[in-house]
Amino acid sequence: MQSVLGILAAARVPYKVYAKWRNPGVFVTAANQLVGSYADLKRGATTDRNYFGWQAHHIVESQDLERLGIDRQFPRREQQICVLIPERAHVGRINSVLRNQNPTAMKVTAADLVRAYKDAYELIGDYCGGGEAKIRGELVAIVSAIFRIAGLR
Repeated sequence: MQSVLGILAAARVPYKVYAKWRNPGVFVTAANQLVGSYADLKRGATTDRNYFGWQAHHIVESQDLERLGIDRQFPRREQQICVLIPERAHVGRINSVLRNQNPTAMKVTAADLVRAYKDAYELIGDYCGGGEAKIRGELVAIVSAIFRIAGLR
């Protein structure tokens, strides 16, 4: 089972514990993104008014792990690696691109999904002040690491 820290290490994404929350399971990356499990990010965001309306986004959606038959190699949905992003970036951009390019009823390959995630993360913008290219690079590195860990790349 791959932990958040294991995936960050495999992706070679620099991070440190996010000390502003009393939750040791949330990390801030070099691009200023908050990452952690779905449960940890959701718990933290509900206690910090600065993140009101932000959502924990699975960097690789659990339904895509299931579609590829690799979901058993990763924790349950609540413990999978996520990034905390504004709702408009989550619903309005990322999810719309992912579902448009790879409808959930469609059979896909890991390569199809990597392309879809790259396209989706092209639209995320500089939502956290870390620089658009750095933000996108970290997210794509995490996607690639997840598929590599699962033996698909």
